[in-house]
Amino acid sequence: MTPPAPLMRRSRNGCFDCRRAKVKCDEIRPSCGTCARRRHVCQGYATRSSAAAAAAAIATTARTACSLSLIPRGAVSPADTSNIETYFKRHPFELLLGEEFVNEMNANVLLVLQHDPVPMADALSAIGYAYNLASDSDSPRSLMLVLNRRARILANLRTLRPSSCYFEQALFLLLVLCAMELVTLAQPGHEATIPTILRNVGSLIGHHLSTGGEISFVGRYLLRALARQDLVVSLVQMRRPCIPTYAWLDMTESHKADRLLGYTVTLMPLLEELCTLAEEVRGQVSRRPSLEYTASENASLPVDATTPDFDAWLNASPSPPKPSDFHNRADSLRHRFSTWRPIINDALPFRSSRKFRAQAASYRAGALLYLHRLQNPPRPSSRPSFDPFSRPTYFEHVAAVPLPFEADATPAPISDDMSPCDAEALSLAHDIMLHASGPPPAETKLLLWPVFLAACEVCSADDRSAVGDLFDSIATHRGTVTVERTRRFVEQRVWRARDTGSEWSWMYLTQRYPGECLPI
Repeated sequence: MTPPAPLMRRSRNGCFDCRRAKVKCDEIRPSCGTCARRRHVCQGYATRSSAAAAAAAIATTARTACSLSLIPRGAVSPADTSNIETYFKRHPFELLLGEEFVNEMNANVLLVLQHDPVPMADALSAIGYAYNLASDSDSPRSLMLVLNRRARILANLRTLRPSSCYFEQALFLLLVLCAMELVTLAQPGHEATIPTILRNVGSLIGHHLSTGGEISFVGRYLLRALARQDLVVSLVQMRRPCIPTYAWLDMTESHKADRLLGYTVTLMPLLEELCTLAEEVRGQVSRRPSLEYTASENASLPVDATTPDFDAWLNASPSPPKPSDFHNRADSLRHRFSTWRPIINDALPFRSSRKFRAQAASYRAGALLYLHRLQNPPRPSSRPSFDPFSRPTYFEHVAAVPLPFEADATPAPISDDMSPCDAEALSLAHDIMLHASGPPPAETKLLLWPVFLAACEVCSADDRSAVGDLFDSIATHRGTVTVERTRRFVEQRVWRARDTGSEWSWMYLTQRYPGECLPI
């Protein structure tokens, strides 16, 4: 009989029996062969601890991520690391409607970053750098440092290499330029360049589509952020948008809340049509004189500084519009704004969808107020014998027209110096303030445009204090200097002009003081 083979030393991960007998286990699972040769019933193996399993999973994920990463080592400068970290810690959280969109935004940013890491990382670093210098933005040296970063982004934009991702990379760099200005560059005394950037975006889209290019998912994702800024700027400047909605609107995803637009995605085509209507009205608004009712200023006005002759302006127009057409288009827009409802199919709970619903209601009320002021521009409260709107305009100056916005809405009490149209505008402004003050302060950071429209209509101290609280809540949770700049425009331009009996229409004042108001 052959003698049994000598038993070897035990193994570390052997079964219970082999470890108890201090013999080497061959670790065959579920029952080891050593126990079978020893004519024992194998009792199995000890389960691995959850901590060890988690550590092994993390190590495997790290190895996989390193092997799949498209960013070569050394592509990101060590000096830019802290600024890029600032970008990811601050910008998505302060820019977006909610934290649920942060991972989605970071994933799309990383997709663009991986295709060309050097210029894209430099752009992300520039935003973080602007955040770090925002507290010292009044310093001329700080401003020059930010402008130097901005010049580097422009240089990278000019030297982008042609590739399949050129369109997305160019959009990303242009979006970064807008973000830098929102964070630190849009200061008094400095001309806002966001409108110029948006015009370049429009040219880029036109060239891309004319050459047979298609807009990818990432391209539409970036365009939605730029299109939102473009629509607000276009509404304030009363011009057509540079970024058409057909370039980025995807109706198959319109039922989902967007990171910036919320539930208002389907409202954007109507706002684009409102911009087109406002552009055709702008010609007359820009020709209205400044109405400073003092004897010295009235005496110094030139002879031709009078209310423009509407008939002469129509005759000089290459394609004279008909007032009846504008009436019909305005009535159609008012009806569609009043009956518009967001498409909601995501079944979110109330606390999660509250900010989206408040934004949708505020933007709809803001659009109705905007359209109302296109048809019924405000009148200065002093010197009622002088009527600057006595000549015909695009729209006849009608009395208070009930808008089908709220079934139980009642106009505000009409004071002695408030016209019925101003009272209707104040009622719409109160609707905006109601929707904007409903959600918690952290959920109002993207309501600057409708709050701006409402602020331009209030005249009582209590209403202005309430508007100031809304501005404070927006500024607290959205670290952009455009909030304070918009507030300054309302207080120093609109309210001061109204209190002194001057021309206080924000549509006129934005034409007279271009670049001062960007409620983005």
